[in-house]
Amino acid sequence: MRRKELMPAAAIVLILPLFCTEKRSTAWGALLKPARASSEAGLARDRHWRDPYVAAWSNRQGGRLIITGSTIKFGDEKPVPYHDVTRVTNGREFRLEIMSDAKLNYLTRFLDVSFGEGDKRDQMRVTLYNSRKDMETGENSQGAAIWYRDR
Repeated sequence: MRRKELMPAAAIVLILPLFCTEKRSTAWGALLKPARASSEAGLARDRHWRDPYVAAWSNRQGGRLIITGSTIKFGDEKPVPYHDVTRVTNGREFRLEIMSDAKLNYLTRFLDVSFGEGDKRDQMRVTLYNSRKDMETGENSQGAAIWYRDR
């Protein structure tokens, strides 16, 4: 009898970690992905697919924006941490929240990042908002800029 009682608990312990994976990924996707040796290029390619905004960007006015997996740096300013707060995405629209209380010269606390139709992954539009509510409703934007991926 005791063994039958432990089986469901053991199954949960073995299966639960499969569903506690990184944001926007699924346990089944990780299981079904073909095995590949970890390499820096492979990791960068995976991040580009999952978070296409992670890159070095420039605009036509000489501005530079560098987005890593955990920080955003505009021009000569100090990099600031951010979180991806995207709830649901079509792969072209993302929402980022700056996690720093420091005074920001260009960036605002909330950024709506969108890519063009089709395969325009080398061009993104960043719209700036002061509040999450404004970002979600698309109201009261503080500005917007088009950024081009550096090659």
